[in-house]
Amino acid sequence: MSSALPTLNKLRKPELVEIAERTNLSNFSDLNKGDLAISLDKHLSDNRNTFSNDKKLSDYYKKLDNPSRGYSPVKRETKVELSEKKTPGRKSTRRDPVSSESEDAAKSPIKTPTTNPKSSTPATATASASASAVRSSSRAVRSVFESTTQQLPPSPAIVTDAIDRQTTRMREGLETAWSDSGVLEYQHALRSFLSNLKVVEAIIVSLEGGNILWSFVPWKYLTTTPAIEGLHIPPLAIKVPDLFVLLSATFWAPFSLWLVTGLVLPLVAAYFINLSWQAATGTRRTRSVAGNTGRASFDPLTFNIAKALIVYKVFVDGFTFFDVFDNFTVASVNAAVPGHSGGMLTGTAIGVVGTLYEAILRHH
Repeated sequence: MSSALPTLNKLRKPELVEIAERTNLSNFSDLNKGDLAISLDKHLSDNRNTFSNDKKLSDYYKKLDNPSRGYSPVKRETKVELSEKKTPGRKSTRRDPVSSESEDAAKSPIKTPTTNPKSSTPATATASASASAVRSSSRAVRSVFESTTQQLPPSPAIVTDAIDRQTTRMREGLETAWSDSGVLEYQHALRSFLSNLKVVEAIIVSLEGGNILWSFVPWKYLTTTPAIEGLHIPPLAIKVPDLFVLLSATFWAPFSLWLVTGLVLPLVAAYFINLSWQAATGTRRTRSVAGNTGRASFDPLTFNIAKALIVYKVFVDGFTFFDVFDNFTVASVNAAVPGHSGGMLTGTAIGVVGTLYEAILRHH
């Protein structure tokens, strides 16, 4: 490496390529600028006699003939190599502030606080007083716990057994009181009473007759009870039935019409057309013989069928029993009965179904 290499380094790569082509440098196409300058420097210095007369290379050869003072390529190269070796491995000499503080703290002596015996005397007294208070409170808690523990039963099983005994005793007491009250006997008696077809027929007739009385017997005002403010009870008007209506035809005309159509004529038909009595005896009997058989004197099936026919004829077709009752009376009775004529026909249908069901159960 000659002293004129800096002259080549100052040139651009195209200029170096031009010089390489002019000087017939071989194998320079893959070289970079620095390597190309070094190759040209060696090539030109070796062929100095050939290219020294070239005007474009005059600066190079002048520098080569007159090297600069104090320039030593070997030393410079060595210095550059040393600097390159030192640069990657150079370490920072800055100290971490945290580590420096920890080191300073480690180096500094540990100072232990000194206590003054005179100043510790009140604190010691306070600590002893608090300790005695804690001991007394713990003794009180322990005594309360022991007393509570003594009052508790030994085990949960005993508590369960006691609860079971009390529950059994209470249940037996309630059952005994319920049996002694006679409610069960009354319940069975009522059930037996209502499980009868005659009672069902009586209930239906009673509903019809009750509505007739309610509609045609007026209520007369009697008095008013005072209000009770403590119980929030307002004054109540007391009314009683006006029985003087029984002396007028206003009551007897509709009541007699209902009585004939809903009770008298169906009973007459049920007495004389008694299918159950005929089935029981097999032949015609007298009244005394029929009474000895124990069968019903009135046939419920005939009663309901006859009542249905009469109700339909009177309240639907408007039959007035040959003008014995007027149309107004027929209409008023029809309006007073629950469900009107349809309600009375429904009652007869219930009676027919009940009679057939009872007959089926009797023969099975």
